[in-house]
Amino acid sequence: MHYLYYVGLDVSKETFDASLVAFEDANEMAHRKFANSRKGICSCLHWVEKRHGILLDDVIFCAEDMGSYISEMAVCASDRTLNFNFSLISPLVIKYSMGIARGKTDRVDARRIAEYAITHYRKIALYLPAEKELCQLRTWLILRAHLAKQRVAKLVLLEKLDYKEKFADVSIQRSMLQEEIAYAEIHMKTIEREMKELIAADSNICRNYKLLTSIKGVGPITAIVMLCSTLNFTKITDHRKFACYCGLAPFEHSSGTSVRGGCHTSSMANRDIKVQLNRSALIAIRCDPQLKAYYERKAAEGKHKFSVLNAVRAKIAARCFAVVRRGTPYVALQI
Repeated sequence: MHYLYYVGLDVSKETFDASLVAFEDANEMAHRKFANSRKGICSCLHWVEKRHGILLDDVIFCAEDMGSYISEMAVCASDRTLNFNFSLISPLVIKYSMGIARGKTDRVDARRIAEYAITHYRKIALYLPAEKELCQLRTWLILRAHLAKQRVAKLVLLEKLDYKEKFADVSIQRSMLQEEIAYAEIHMKTIEREMKELIAADSNICRNYKLLTSIKGVGPITAIVMLCSTLNFTKITDHRKFACYCGLAPFEHSSGTSVRGGCHTSSMANRDIKVQLNRSALIAIRCDPQLKAYYERKAAEGKHKFSVLNAVRAKIAARCFAVVRRGTPYVALQI
């Protein structure tokens, strides 16, 4: 959507810089720094509306997606009483769109965000907050992943004690590690129980969760990761875009007649989702007759096993989007 004015917001932990730019000439009309709080955001809206006499309906506020730094802005954008247009843009997208850039300050960064929004206004989408249940699920996933890493680290230390006990008494150390491992496992089970209760409380999430888990290889954690990463299949609706997002889609690398790099996946991807889909693919090539036959056939043709495994990951992702789009559980073909 086309707006008459664009405000670039460069957000830091305590403050944010606002750069007001008009669409007609793309020149900075004004700049000001505000506190990164609800009061500061209200002051920014008042600065645009009252100081410069601009209707908020004619303005869009754009900021880089900086995680927890923009949480207060996201909350304010969700508040209908404030009623202002807000958009979040990937920092990587802005970085690669700038071309050659020398130097940086908070003010310059704010202006560059506004200039990007003006140049690519057709691609700018308004911020839509995630459902409360999805936000809670994502928080539980982060905590579970942290506990899982701690558990693996403790298991590695426990294996090292098997060698040390030949030379010294390590019973106390072993007991401490075993207690911490058991502690992590108990909390992981508690987290999984809480996530299932959250899913059961929301009919739309529960419906898609059951559809996803009907696919062989897609377990509860993979299904929840898919739900959170796609915002219950509302943010990303095409499996091809999702494959690109999580690093499953191969891209050609060639130039002229001499450069022939072949097709490879990109490192610019969400690796957490890719890891989960990799686990699903390893299970599927053992339990799903169709994917097992596909994997063995391609490997026998001389294809690299990792390349075939990546194709299996893409097939599983495509199945996830297919069952949600149809609204019916997955039915395996008989071979």
